[in-house]
Amino acid sequence: MATIPPPLPPGSPPRMPFPAPLLSALRLRCPRCGRGRLFSGWFRMHSRCGTCGLDFRREPGFYLGSIYLNYAATALSTGALFGVLVLALEWSPERALATCLAVAVILPLLLFRWARSCLLAIDSTVNAETPVSGSAAASDPNSTPTLSAAQLSSFRTNDAQAGCAMGIALTLILLFGLTMAAATLWFAIGTGDADDQGQLEPE
Repeated sequence: MATIPPPLPPGSPPRMPFPAPLLSALRLRCPRCGRGRLFSGWFRMHSRCGTCGLDFRREPGFYLGSIYLNYAATALSTGALFGVLVLALEWSPERALATCLAVAVILPLLLFRWARSCLLAIDSTVNAETPVSGSAAASDPNSTPTLSAAQLSSFRTNDAQAGCAMGIALTLILLFGLTMAAATLWFAIGTGDADDQGQLEPE
């Protein structure tokens, strides 16, 4: 289902050009104005921006997409950490793997807010808001703007492109994870062979 952003009320600040919404997401600020706070607590979002009035609510299940962003960041971070620990610091694969598993449990909780804010910024960038004329807003402030077939088609096309990009990103992350798993097995087998050779050497 295409995500149709809430309309821009008259007098609202203009939408910021890319990549300003993503930079605002890193600061946990509104993707439209860059000033309003997104969160009232670590796991609780405001329903609207306190500065420009942008509605942060989307269709049910929308923010489940932040799980993919969180997973991507966690996989890349732990994979890079494993490489640094084994290759640069010369840790044993077992010790490095145990450390990465602990990081993989804690890191998603720390990245929860940034994953959600980045998803909202991406949605606000891909699906531009629909302006509302002053006369229409004055006649019926609670009315839902009528979207043409071309606008609906544009929303669906943008969502399809975003979905394809997300699929490609997840495929690359999966390949990265498989590569790291193969590297772990390679190091473990190499370490085991070295230990066996050391035990077979005569004193």
